[in-house]
Parts: sequence; structure tokens; C-alpha cells
Amino acid sequence: MLKYFFLVFVSFSSFAQPWDLKLTTDIYHNNEELFHSHQGTGPFDSALAMSTQYSPVAKLRLQIESLINKKLDYFKGWNPQGEAHVTVVTPGEYFEVLKSKLSMSEIEAIADKYDIQESRLMIQGLGSAKVLIDGKEEETFFLIVDSAELRNIRQQIFYEFTRRGGDRSAFDPSWFFPHITIGYTKRDLHEADGIKKNLKYSLDKRFTLRFQY
Repeated sequence: MLKYFFLVFVSFSSFAQPWDLKLTTDIYHNNEELFHSHQGTGPFDSALAMSTQYSPVAKLRLQIESLINKKLDYFKGWNPQGEAHVTVVTPGEYFEVLKSKLSMSEIEAIADKYDIQESRLMIQGLGSAKVLIDGKEEETFFLIVDSAELRNIRQQIFYEFTRRGGDRSAFDPSWFFPHITIGYTKRDLHEADGIKKNLKYSLDKRFTLRFQY
């Protein structure tokens, strides 16, 4: 039987109580979600991701939009109605490093061997980040998550990469900021924008997550 982890963050401000957000526990049930392959020739075309249920994320985005009074765009990926996932190997990690020793098909075979869609997620909180783009403040929202199984998949990829002669210093399996993108004002923000999507740097204390069964 799968075990599910629930962690709710409550933050208090001297000015106002945090906004309550409701997240359904469907977000933890992803073993029947279809795994999607991401393979291509360009630098942003290939990645490894775990598919997650979209409905809980879409409902959460609507709540955030209402509270911040902004319309958020969202990642459409392979579904024009929207989709949700946790990126396990980024396009940059593959194109710039792993591609020299491993094909994406081989990486996906490792993910399949270790049952990527069975990976348990721990929701750690609601994250956000802001940067200036063309002189305007843009914002992204995401669920900060963690998963021992997804970390293990990265570790197994590292083992195979180095076994084939890959530079051990070129790919750090522990440098991993798992998250589920909820929505953004202009485009998603990434590490290249100076963003680290984890509890230390990105927890948004304006919000409290409450889980609904």
C-alpha cells in the first residue's frame, strides 16, 4: 500500500493572516498517469519527467488567481488544456552533460526500471518567485515537493553516466529542486533566472496549504 505524506505550512505575518489554499489529495495518486516521453534534437527538447494529476493543480491555480487578482498562464505541454509534472532531468542537464554518454531512451529505461510513476511525492509547501523581465515584475507559482524515489532515479542515472566514462563533476544528482508548476504571469522562471525552487529560497508565506480528501 502506498504511503502518503502531508505537510502543512502555517505562517503568520504581523500584517495579515495567510491565505488558505485547498489542495486535494489526488495530487498523490499518480501511478495511473501516463508517462510521457520528451525526446528531440534541440537543447530544450529532451527531458525526463514524472507525470502528475492535473486537476488538483488547475484548481489550485484558480484559487491563487482569485487571491492575487492576476490571471496566470500555465504549461500546456502535450495537452492544450494543461498538464502537470515533476521534472527529474532538465533539458540543460541532458543536452549539455548526459547526452555525451546516455541517450534519452536509455535514461527513460532507467526511469521505467525504477517505476517513476510509482514515486511517492511529499508536498512541502506553496512556492513562488519573482524577477524583472523587460522592466516588469513577473511571477511564477509552484508546489515545492520532494521524493526519495525520484532522487534515487537521478542517482541511478549518475551511476550509469559515470560507468560509461562520464565526468563525475559534470552531473550532480543531488542538485535537484523538484516542483510542480502551477502557473505564471509571462513565462515560467528557472534556475537560469536565479530561481531555486525549494523551501529555503521559495516558500511563499502568504499562503497556507490545507489538504482535502
